Amino acid sequence: MSRSPLTKGLNQLEHLELDKSLTAWSWAEDDPLYLAGEKLNGSYLIVAGRVRVTRDTIDGKELTVDIATPGDVIGAIDTESQPAVDSAWAIETTCALFLPATALATVIEQHPSFALAMIRMQQQRLATARDHEINLTTTTVEQRVAIAVRTLGRKIGQRRPDGILLIQVRIRREDVAGLAGTTVESTSRVLARLRKEGIIDSGREWIAVVDEQQLDAIIGEDF
Repeated sequence: MSRSPLTKGLNQLEHLELDKSLTAWSWAEDDPLYLAGEKLNGSYLIVAGRVRVTRDTIDGKELTVDIATPGDVIGAIDTESQPAVDSAWAIETTCALFLPATALATVIEQHPSFALAMIRMQQQRLATARDHEINLTTTTVEQRVAIAVRTLGRKIGQRRPDGILLIQVRIRREDVAGLAGTTVESTSRVLARLRKEGIIDSGREWIAVVDEQQLDAIIGEDF
């Protein structure tokens, strides 16, 4: 809980009080935490594992919109039950703490620091969504794919002894394409070009950032 922006500012007593409202859940690899349209009665704080958050497009395709890791909160952060807009799938064995919507109002009232953290999280989500929409109209496909790779590297990558940043958490071409807001075909072409130029290396469900400076150069100073 100390890694979550929602709860890391709470003191020990506040953590103990919050624990009374939480229940622990776990899922096996590929299990759904929840599905789009399903009534959500609360939100999940990821404790262990990683979760693919997806959204269905108008033409029926599944679009990856986020990869949630320990400390992230997914689901509706609301004091009332809400239908899920996205679906969430366990990439690997995943554990999470569930905060019921019915308990959220009480938690906010009793813990002002939690309420402030929740406001900041909602603001960050709006800012991220706004930046993504801007990127779709102001950047090239190559830049967007590079941004997606850099974002994944910073969030879930592991630094090897040789300095290479390895993203090895069942990352699919579809995931990179969804985060980049482009097609799988375009993503595959860009990744193949980056690999040919020695900027990345890749294989089945993994990507390694070999030359971060060159990747940043493609992205540009504004991003």
